[in-house]
Amino acid sequence: MVLGNRSPEQSKPAEMPESSASVVAPVDMHPTFYKAGLHKRLSFKLARTGVIIAFILGVGLSSAQVYHDFSNQLVEFEAEIERILKVSATTAERSVHLLDEELADEVVQGLMEYEFIINAQVDDDSSMILAQEVQSQRESSTRWISRSIMEDIREFSVLLRPYETSDQSPGKLTVDIDMDTAFAGFYKRSTFLVAAGIILPLILVILYFAVFYILLTQPLTRLADSFSRIDPDNPERLRLKVDPVHAEDELGMLAKAGNEFMEITEHHFRQRERAEQKLKEARDELERRVEARTKELRREIAERRSAELALQELNTSLEQKVDARTRDLNRAKETAEFASRSKSQFLANMSHELRTPLNAIIGFSLVMKDEMMGALENRKYREYAGDIHESSNHLLTVISDILDISKIEAGELNLDESVISLPKVVEACRLLLTDSIRQKNLRLLVDIPDDLPRLRADTTRIKQIIINFLSNATKFTSANGTVWLDCEKDSEGMFVLRVRDSGIGIAQEDIAKVLEPFGQVDDIMTRTHEGTGLGLSLCNSLIEQHGGKMTLESTPGVGTTVTAYFPAWRIVDQGEAVVSTR
Repeated sequence: MVLGNRSPEQSKPAEMPESSASVVAPVDMHPTFYKAGLHKRLSFKLARTGVIIAFILGVGLSSAQVYHDFSNQLVEFEAEIERILKVSATTAERSVHLLDEELADEVVQGLMEYEFIINAQVDDDSSMILAQEVQSQRESSTRWISRSIMEDIREFSVLLRPYETSDQSPGKLTVDIDMDTAFAGFYKRSTFLVAAGIILPLILVILYFAVFYILLTQPLTRLADSFSRIDPDNPERLRLKVDPVHAEDELGMLAKAGNEFMEITEHHFRQRERAEQKLKEARDELERRVEARTKELRREIAERRSAELALQELNTSLEQKVDARTRDLNRAKETAEFASRSKSQFLANMSHELRTPLNAIIGFSLVMKDEMMGALENRKYREYAGDIHESSNHLLTVISDILDISKIEAGELNLDESVISLPKVVEACRLLLTDSIRQKNLRLLVDIPDDLPRLRADTTRIKQIIINFLSNATKFTSANGTVWLDCEKDSEGMFVLRVRDSGIGIAQEDIAKVLEPFGQVDDIMTRTHEGTGLGLSLCNSLIEQHGGKMTLESTPGVGTTVTAYFPAWRIVDQGEAVVSTR
């Protein structure tokens, strides 16, 4: 069949110049590419690709089906085991209630009738075995599959129902299941399903491509033969032929397109000549524009260089200003550090100078208050001596706190570490605060575990921390209130010391303030309580000296919780070192 509507005159190509015709060598227009081996045929390549795709799809779909069946089989099997155990549990309960070993043995013997049960036993409430039966696993070629996708041996158990007068189970019924034996039938079905899923797609693919070879590959080969027989010297023969049965399908369209291609080739040649002429004109125009743009870029480069020089000068000036400012800041830093050292030294010297007369005042006032040298006739003298003694002790405490803070700021505070027992230290601190606790009728609840480990720390500083925590708690807790103290080793291995009260509390925005030296919350409650605001700040510094940290949580009207965390490396096991409670 001939496709195309050109006349022989229209199909003649344009005459070529003699010079061109003379250099064109004759070309063999009958290639033998279509006689290549079978492995190079399109049908073979498509068949090979189809086989691979069919194999992958078959394996994938079969695997999905096997997985679905496995899930259903597992659910059904577990339900069956539950039914078996439920039925057997009634007799097992009776055997446990009566402690009848023969009846329990009948239960396990009945369970062993199932070939997939390899162990069955009945236990009482004290885990004593009333009856047990065991059988060995059978040899199986699929056991490795069972071990790779699930447990090889799986245990199922059911708690027996308790007596009517008790809520505790009297025992349990336990079976061990050989999952490979239980799923033997499933493996056989799965093997058949996978094989069918692979073989059936392959058969369908082979049949499909046999038909494809007859209906498509052979006509394509004949069409290629027609292409190879086109003779440019005889334009009237420039026609592609296909079988009449393919006149309206894709092969017919290909033949028609080939014939039309011959017609439009000459037209495209003429268009290309015109396009080449326009391209030459456009190239000349582009060269002119490039030259103009080059001149403009050169001018912009000159302007940018000028701007870069100005920017470099500006950077140099800025660097000089930064250097001068840095020198000023360094001088200011040195001045501030000198002032801080001077302050710390002054406070340390003044604290030492004040301690000596204060100790004398405390001692003499105690002698007068307790009338050690004889009775004082005037009662007011004894009251004044008591006030002097109490005020001197308070002033000595303030001076000691100031001295400690000065040492910490100067980096001169050294810890005298030893292994201490917290219960003894807490008891000593509690005795010191007995009067203030009794005066306000407070309850002090101490919760320290018996197995609390010891702590390697400075005993004096730990006492100082505990006393400050408890003093603040008792000071800001109303009469008849409660103060809690507890110690523990938390989940992160840190040693935790915590004091909690039911006092007035602190607003969230004031917590940072009270942790600063001399920091106090200015309200009606603090103005009615004595204090310098050094306690919590000093405790925070002492805890940090031990490598720990302090947290403070508070809610106004509810209470305050202050917690000290000491690192795990400071915890000492019982009996590791000598205990100190100085």
